[in-house]
Order: sequence, then structure tokens, then C-alpha cells
Amino acid sequence: MAVMSADLRRKIIYSLVFALLVYIGLALWSDWGKLSAALAQFPWQWLPVVLGLTLLNYGGRLLRWHWYLRLLDTPIRLGDSARVFGVGMLMVMTPGKAGEFLKSYMVKNVSGAAMSKTAPVVLAERLTDGAAMLLLASTGLFAFPDRTARTVALIVFGGFLAFVLAIQIRPLALWLLGIGAKLPVVRKFAGQLYTFYESSYVIFRPRNLLLSLLVGMVCWGAEGVAYFVVLAGFGVAFSSQAVLIAIFIFSISTVIGAVFALPGGLGGVEGSLVALSTRLLGLGAASATAGALLIRFSTLWLGVSIGVICFLIWPKLLAGAEQVERNRVAAPSES
Repeated sequence: MAVMSADLRRKIIYSLVFALLVYIGLALWSDWGKLSAALAQFPWQWLPVVLGLTLLNYGGRLLRWHWYLRLLDTPIRLGDSARVFGVGMLMVMTPGKAGEFLKSYMVKNVSGAAMSKTAPVVLAERLTDGAAMLLLASTGLFAFPDRTARTVALIVFGGFLAFVLAIQIRPLALWLLGIGAKLPVVRKFAGQLYTFYESSYVIFRPRNLLLSLLVGMVCWGAEGVAYFVVLAGFGVAFSSQAVLIAIFIFSISTVIGAVFALPGGLGGVEGSLVALSTRLLGLGAASATAGALLIRFSTLWLGVSIGVICFLIWPKLLAGAEQVERNRVAAPSES
């Protein structure tokens, strides 16, 4: 039976310890007694609705993942795609989610497809998810005068557009690749870089990009609604405006957490959820903290739990991955 590499296991353990410290800090800041009282008053019969909306997110993103692989003519069945996607959910606990590139390694184990061919799929997931959440948050970014949130959003979205344009302006991209192929360090990866680019070019074609963004907005919008259900359980009155504010808070907090590049956005997401929900919805510190913890356990930690279960069932997908982690460079290799 394959086992998780020591390096990957160490990163995940460190992330779990960090998460524990973050949550202890939040609990102490909000007053443990008040936090416990808020959680005790939550209507727990609503939790299946929250979890169901989260699973809708996961299901939609799984179908998009498989669609991306099929766009690149990867010979893989939906069941195998689902297994890889499931194990990959554990990799969210690596810094900057860098461990998710091991999904390409698992696809290679299953289908034989080169990692340089499928690695752009992982990159596309991250970029389009971020762009989709910024689009979901766009109304709120103009409605609420939060300079920090606007600055982060503009930087992230601007970087996303620049990346896509650089890929789609084919003569420019090929010229840059040609220059890179002459550099001593990059030269030995030239073949993989060209393969990486060709896959990226297909994935980020306008039609494919628009469809991916639409799927991302539906999926992450579902989790934004799940966050509203949580907030409603802590006393936020139902209204269309409150739903939109909840989606805005959840989306921009997730983007801010991603910018920090900490495992699972720990600290950044929770802190933003608490700060914005108290400011925009008038929640007390205890209720805002309880809402942040509950939605994170229903989204991030549900996904991590699914990843752990999938790894325990299909550990051989990561067989040999330790060497891949050691050799991985900026451009994906054929390890």
C-alpha cells in the first residue's frame, strides 16, 4: 500500500496545528462563553442545507475538472477523475494549495497523460475560481467603501486578465517560450513548457473560459448562499439584500485568504468573515465568529475530510509522489 510522502504529511500536520491555533485565537477573542452560547442557539436542523449547498459546489467543480481533462483529450473515465479530484481535496492544506499540482501526477498514474499536459487544468481551476468569486463580489465591491477589499480585487483580477491575454496572444507567447528555450536552466524543460502552453491555450480560449467562469459562479454562489443560511441561524433577517451581502462577504473573504497563500486560506478567510459580517450585517463578535467557524467547518473541513477518506480508499494514486514533490519546479516536469 502506498503511503503519503513524509514531506506532504509534514506540511498537512503543520497546517492542522496552525488551524488549531487560529481557531483558539478566534475563540478567545470573541469570548469563549459567548461563542459557546451562540453555537448552542444555532438551529442545527439547518446544517444539512448548508452541507448540501457545499456538496453542490464540489459536484459542479468535479464535472468542470473532468471537462477540462476531456478538452485536452486525456484518456480518463469520470470515475477515475472523481477519485483524483477527491484525493486532491486534501491538498488544499498545503501552502498556497501547491500540493494540488499532484493531481496531475495522479492523472498520469491513471491515464499515462504527461503532467505538463494536465498541470494547466489545476492552474485554470484556481484562476477561474478566483475570477468567479470576484465577479460574485463585484456588486459589493462598489456598494461598500472598503479600500483594502477593492485593492485586493483589482490586483487579483488584473493579474488574471494579464495572464489570459498573454496566453491567447499566441505570437507573443511563442516568442517568450522561444527566448526561454535558449536559457541554460530553462532549456532542459523546453519541451514540457511548450506542452504546458498548448494545454493552457486550449483551456483559456474565450468560449471555454466563459463556460468555466459560469460554472465557478454557480458553484461558489452556492457556498455563498450556504453562508447566508448560517448567518440566518445567528439572527440575520432574510432579505435579498442580506443574501447578496453574505455572498459578497464569503467571496471576497475567500479571495483575500487565497492572496495570503496560507493553507486553506487559514486566518485570512476567518478574519475577513468576522470583520465584514460585524461591519455590514451588525453581528456581535461571538455570533460573527461562530458563523465563520461553522461555515469553514462546513466547507473547508468537509472537503479536507472527503480528501482524507479518498486517500485512505485509493492511496496508490499518490504512489511515488514523494519524488515528484522533490523535483517539482516552476514548470511542471515529467517526473
